[in-house]
Amino acid sequence: MKKIAILGCGSVSQVFCINALRHLGNDYFITTVCAKHHEHAVELASRVGGRAARNVSEMLELGPDIVVEFAGISAVEEHAQEILEAGADLVISSVGALDEKNFRDHIVKIAKQNKRHIYVTSGAIGGLDVMETYSVIGNPTVRIESVKPPESYIGTPYMEGKTVSTTEEQLIFDGDVHDAIHGFPRNVNVSVATSLASGATDAKVRLISRPGIKEVTHRITLENDIMHSELFFKSKPDPENPKNSLSSAYSVIALLKNMASPLSFF
Repeated sequence: MKKIAILGCGSVSQVFCINALRHLGNDYFITTVCAKHHEHAVELASRVGGRAARNVSEMLELGPDIVVEFAGISAVEEHAQEILEAGADLVISSVGALDEKNFRDHIVKIAKQNKRHIYVTSGAIGGLDVMETYSVIGNPTVRIESVKPPESYIGTPYMEGKTVSTTEEQLIFDGDVHDAIHGFPRNVNVSVATSLASGATDAKVRLISRPGIKEVTHRITLENDIMHSELFFKSKPDPENPKNSLSSAYSVIALLKNMASPLSFF
């Protein structure tokens, strides 16, 4: 059985840990939980039978085979190299961290040097396999439109000094994927994953606020000279943090299950 360490103890992390016991128990076990607030790590570790680490170095001392990250972009930027050099594979849920090309190239180099692997989860969407097909063919045009409730955008860097309407539909953002992830670091991991998988570095993003909705939607359109695809996803936001989708936790479980199985889907 492979040892998993968890970095981050937010609500999505908790959903993952509790359900991982049920779905992955034959192939993995959670050995360590690490979080910014140690008391949160202690609480979650006690629920899954693991240990609470006070920092990443202590987490890595227990020799995990895989570190699963739920801690945000800054945590990936700060700890990815340390994790890979310690001999662990890295599962990244905060894929927005990989939008920065220099950082992405650097940790890919570190992974190669240490014979480790970096996995990007599908999060609130799917279809990364067909997106990679577009990347192989080349020259894709990609558009992503996400519709979320107003509270998803409140408190984001882009909305500082701006008002989000709680009564009327509002176009929050319309522009480049790189500007989107800087303005909404917890909202557009879907867009960055799409851009990277499809090879569309100029992917366009529209973010819409729609009061009263109970589900988040993502519509992704991809086309090139020989293919045209339209992907549509609807999921419930995390009630503890509406900037995230609950399906993000289950996408990590599905990834780990696929990694352990002799039968893999691509």
